[in-house]
Parts: sequence; C-alpha cells; structure tokens
Amino acid sequence: MATDFAAVSRRTPGSAPGPGTPSGRLSLPPLLAGLTAALLLSLLCCVALGSSGVGWGETLRYLRAGLTGGTIAPDEVSAYTIVWELRLPRALLAAVVGAGLSALGVATQAMVRNALADPFVLGISSGAAVGANAVLLFGALGSLGVWALSSAAFASALAAMTLVYAAARTERGLTPLRLVLTGSAMYYGFSAVTTLMVFSADRGEAARSAMMWLLGSLGGATWASVPIAAGVVLAGLGALLWSARSLNALAMGDETATALGVDPERTRRVLFVVTAAVTGAVVAVSGAIGFV
Repeated sequence: MATDFAAVSRRTPGSAPGPGTPSGRLSLPPLLAGLTAALLLSLLCCVALGSSGVGWGETLRYLRAGLTGGTIAPDEVSAYTIVWELRLPRALLAAVVGAGLSALGVATQAMVRNALADPFVLGISSGAAVGANAVLLFGALGSLGVWALSSAAFASALAAMTLVYAAARTERGLTPLRLVLTGSAMYYGFSAVTTLMVFSADRGEAARSAMMWLLGSLGGATWASVPIAAGVVLAGLGALLWSARSLNALAMGDETATALGVDPERTRRVLFVVTAAVTGAVVAVSGAIGFV
C-alpha cells in the first residue's frame, strides 16, 4: 500500500496513468488544448456580444488594430473604445480572476481535505475585504496612490491568514477540521467588521461604492489593473504547481503525507501565504467574488 501512495505522490500532470486507471480517459494535452480553445472562444464572445451593436467583423478588426497599432476611422472611435478599452480588459480580468479562484479552491480543498473549502471558508477573502474597504471608505494608505487598494487587500488578507492559523493551531498541530471551523468563524467576524465600517462611513457616496464593491464587479477593469492581477495569479499558479506533489500527499491525510516525506504544517504555511497573496490581488480588482 505504501508503494501505491508513493506512486500517486510522484505522479506529475501529463504523466502516464497507472495500471488501475480506467482506459478511454482523455489524456492531459488534448484536454488542455480543448479547454484553451474554449477559453479563447468565450473571451471572443464576451468582447463581441453586447448592446452596442458592434458586429463580429468589426470586433475582430478592432482587436487587430489594438494589437498591431492600426488606425481607426474617426467615426469608429466610439465603437473601438467599447471593444478595446471596456470589454476586453473586463473579459481578460474575468479569466484571470476565475483562474486564480479556481486554483485556490483546489489547493484549499486538498489542504483541508474538504470538497467545499475555498478562500472564503478560511476567512481570507473577507479579511482582504476589510483592508480594501478601509481604503475605499476612509482613504487609508492614500500615499500609495493606485497601489493603495491592492496593498491594503494583500496586507489584510495576510493578517487574516495569520490570525486564522494562530487560532486554529494547537499543540498537536493544525488539523483540517479545526482549520475549517476557525476559518468559518473568522469569515463571519471579518464580514461583521466590514459591515460596521460601511455603516460608520461619513460619506454616503463612499458607502455606496463600498457596498457595490462588496457585491463583486469587473466594471472597474482597466489595462493598468489586468497585468498586476495576472502577474500575481501566474506567480501563485507556479507556486501551486511546484507544490502539486505535496498537495497530492496532503489530500490523502497528514499521516500518509508524513510517511511520504511531506511536512504537513510547513506545506500548509507556504500554501497559506500563496493563498493570501493571490486572494488579496483578486479581491482588490474584482471585489468579493466567491469561488463556485
């Protein structure tokens, strides 16, 4: 049995299936190619479809002009702005946010061995929302300019992660059940703090903006915010891929992971930091959008 566990932990994405793998399962490269094609098609649909009346041909022409620096006729500037400056950044940010939240959901599920776990369950997302609302409502970290929201969201996500970890850890270590229960309690606590901040704000317009932000929206996507979020998410995905074998071992339980040479507590600490960083970046640009 130990040999089987070791084989599972050593298996890397795209490797050949073991003897017990059902035949007929689609291999990884064709699956990734199909999913990539579906993603590109969905992005094109997001950019082309809308109430502005811009057709598919015009959309492709505007995208080509934006990528190559081509010229646009004066009477088409409005339609070009809709496609290139409004729709495309939102579509790309939606893909980045979806990739980040889905990867964090998978990592969190493996980390706590709970199929319903995500950054919201651990209280990290609601913790990031506290910092973001401090910027929106009270102008905290105003000296950082455009970096204030992202910095505050990341710092508060890291603080929330540290608090959850400290509260959940006991002399026996960090158990998945205790981690989930502590994270759920912290989630409601941070949500209460966020609500109190909104109702304590002096400016009504700021409170309305914060409430709309808490609902989650990609309406504020710009070409300046997309690269920042994409860079953090890609770095987080790289860290998760690097930890894939450890995650496989954790999914089988702490005792099995220890037998396979994986330190469960150290792995969870690293994953906590990665989760806090990616969650902070995602929450800063999209609001409190939950992992489904």
